[in-house]
Amino acid sequence: MIFDPQHRKDNRSARVSMALFRMSQAIKKVTQAESDALGLSPVQIQALLFAAYTRSDAATVGNFAGAIGTTHVTAVKIINGLVRKGLVTKAQKLEDRRVTLLNLTSEGRVIVSQLKTWGHSLEEALQSVSDEALADFELGLGAVISAMQKRGQLVVAEPCLGCVHFHPNAGDAAAPHYCGLIQKYLTHEASLQECPEHTPSIEV
Repeated sequence: MIFDPQHRKDNRSARVSMALFRMSQAIKKVTQAESDALGLSPVQIQALLFAAYTRSDAATVGNFAGAIGTTHVTAVKIINGLVRKGLVTKAQKLEDRRVTLLNLTSEGRVIVSQLKTWGHSLEEALQSVSDEALADFELGLGAVISAMQKRGQLVVAEPCLGCVHFHPNAGDAAAPHYCGLIQKYLTHEASLQECPEHTPSIEV
């Protein structure tokens, strides 16, 4: 058990797990304080950032639920709260009317523009760490994230580049790239947005 200091004493995995847990508690505290200043909860801000940076056809309620590790019902409640605030709109996907797409309103985009420094306290804390130590930390975190993703405990959304489904420069000037997963051509701008279905072409 990672909370038992005697267990951690001779178990590196337990020590690292406890460090990650403590970091998660600190991050929760920091993001809560920064969110309070905007009159929103951290999860509401996550929803706004999801809608802002996820490719439009993938910005669905279901994908948002997966991104934050919650149920579809809870995700709907979060989104409905933002709809009532006038920050998000919902629309049925033309190809599948069971799927709900999320879009920011003009007011929602204003809020997102104010989130440039959301989470900045964490970045500031890391600035005191050497580049060499950060490089090792990044590599280790990548391995942990990959392991949790394989166990179905984490969804990692990334832009198209580096995805096994991405075929760059396969179309025309208007939509130069192709996604083999959804079997559609994408604009260059769309390829730069995050996709919850991103599958790395190289194992971490």
